[in-house]
Amino acid sequence: MKKRINIVGCGRAAGSLARLWLQADAVLIGDVLNRSGQSSQAAVSHVGAGTVAESIASMGRADYWLIGTSDHQIEHAAHTLATARQDLGGTAVFHLAGRFGLEALAPLAEQGADLAAVHPVRSLTHDSLSLEDFEGTACVAEGSDRAMKLIEPLVTSIGGAWLPVKGIDRGLYHASVAIISNITKAIAWKAQKWQEKAGLPSSTAATVTHQLLHSTMEDLFRSGARQSITGPVVRGDTSTIEAHLEALASTHPDDVEVYRVLAKTVLELARERGDLDQETLSRFEFLLGP
Repeated sequence: MKKRINIVGCGRAAGSLARLWLQADAVLIGDVLNRSGQSSQAAVSHVGAGTVAESIASMGRADYWLIGTSDHQIEHAAHTLATARQDLGGTAVFHLAGRFGLEALAPLAEQGADLAAVHPVRSLTHDSLSLEDFEGTACVAEGSDRAMKLIEPLVTSIGGAWLPVKGIDRGLYHASVAIISNITKAIAWKAQKWQEKAGLPSSTAATVTHQLLHSTMEDLFRSGARQSITGPVVRGDTSTIEAHLEALASTHPDDVEVYRVLAKTVLELARERGDLDQETLSRFEFLLGP
């Protein structure tokens, strides 16, 4: 018999996964509860399956409970679920936040639930996310042995790469993935603005930016950051870096410090790789700060 999942907080992330599970015929979508009946109905319609619930207490029994609320609401939802239900023994309860571990679900342990934190490392906001899109997505998971055994098939059924961890520093981990995803996008946006200020039409700047991102990702996948990084810093070309700083100082003075911080990160990698002699490192430190 196919297992059943209830969803408390069926927003973009939980809704995206629910649609994928429906496409894969992996699990029955059970009851769905959002903050309002209208929101719950919209979620059920968007997923294409499930039943609107009026409260946690009214939701049917399930093998899985997904708490898909925003990060700051997970603990409250877990407490409400633990208070309202006496039938959670042997069920797997999990959330999707990278920022929190099992501590956010602690009240549910007293009810005998098996707890897990599963973080799909990709944006889950695209309305038409497909199984093909999700294929190979890293899913960093932490939980009890039984929870991990129960939830792994949910992840692999939609093509996710199951990556179990234990006792990780959640703050540092979440900072790292935010840098890779969100900061990369923000830096690309800022660089595109610099190109437009330099005189490139916006469409041309977009093409240049997207092409560079694409080729950069190919290099990263093929050789890794340490081996593939290039440019004036790793070449020791301090005159080019100085010209960059001068151009930004005259056009985007508020961005000079942004450039310095990013260039110093490249310099840190070049130093670790052993590309530069001490004299060149000293010149860079004078330009960029120690």
